Amino acid sequence: MISFEHRVLSEYKLKTSKIDTLSNSIISHRDPHGQEAKEASDFLDVLINETDSFYDKHSDILSNNGKRPHPRSHLLESKQWNENIEKFYEKNPYRRRKN
Repeated sequence: MISFEHRVLSEYKLKTSKIDTLSNSIISHRDPHGQEAKEASDFLDVLINETDSFYDKHSDILSNNGKRPHPRSHLLESKQWNENIEKFYEKNPYRRRKN
């Protein structure tokens, strides 16, 4: 049986990958100022808002597993999130993301 925590982590990973895929598609579009790219950009804003609300709703699980809000997120990182993330990386130093 898949735990709730694993399901939340998997869902967040899917949501962030959708944002990355769509933003890369918009950037590499043949006509970045056309109607299609503008509509995709509007949809990207919807995806970002949805991901932000998901992160806000499940922030305890995500931050305790080293997940920060997506770089395109409109959320401000809270002190509690940062502390939880740093605790996770202190316990699991090999899992730190390379940026």
